[in-house]
Amino acid sequence: MEFSDYIVYVDESGDHTINGYNTKYPVFVLAFCIFHKRYYTETVIKRLEQLKFKHFGHDIIVMHERDILKGTGEFKNYSSKEQKEALLSDLTELMQETNFILISCVVRKDILIQRYAAPKNPYFIALEFGLERIYKFLVEKNQQDKKTFIVFEQRGLQEDRDLELEFRRVCDGNNYQKICLPFEIKMASKKVNSSGLQIADLVARPIGNHVLKPDQVNRAFDVLKYKFYSSNGRKGAGVGYHGYGLKVFPK
Repeated sequence: MEFSDYIVYVDESGDHTINGYNTKYPVFVLAFCIFHKRYYTETVIKRLEQLKFKHFGHDIIVMHERDILKGTGEFKNYSSKEQKEALLSDLTELMQETNFILISCVVRKDILIQRYAAPKNPYFIALEFGLERIYKFLVEKNQQDKKTFIVFEQRGLQEDRDLELEFRRVCDGNNYQKICLPFEIKMASKKVNSSGLQIADLVARPIGNHVLKPDQVNRAFDVLKYKFYSSNGRKGAGVGYHGYGLKVFPK
């Protein structure tokens, strides 16, 4: 099968456990960032590398939103207020100017356990919703008959096996449309310096925060809402994404 013109990178926010979940953040977010391959190689990688050289002097560092905000991990010596604000400002500008399509599913675990006696794994719920919407986007681009790779970050041996099984189950026709989906899963090591995975990491938590506190100031989401897959295409950027690029379940 011929390869499609698109590549998808995925990251998460929150954990998928139902019992004993964090009541302050009772959501699981799965974010899918869709890039056109040519644009990704010519522009996205270049821009992120330039940002790293500007702020760190090298490009080996991996951008993790949590570590940036908390000044931990590779960012423990980069935690002054001025440094952090300058980095976040440049990252916001990068996200604003970068072209990609965003699809995300947010599972409200607090509502899920109240509504269902035996709720499904939140990760698998979000995965199915996401794959169905990616396929719909590819149909619009006439890419549905080509193979598209979807890249996930490794989490653990058993979790990765379970994810791959569920991924193949959905792609084999166990989905809402009852059709086979032309997707192939790739698992990447946490140490891989992938620009796409780093961008996916930066978008997941702001989406979760917006769903939980929609009236709270959220500068990151104000940028991201224009990236969501919309019912009205590019003309509908920033609106018409609820239920399309952003799926919240259950409501």
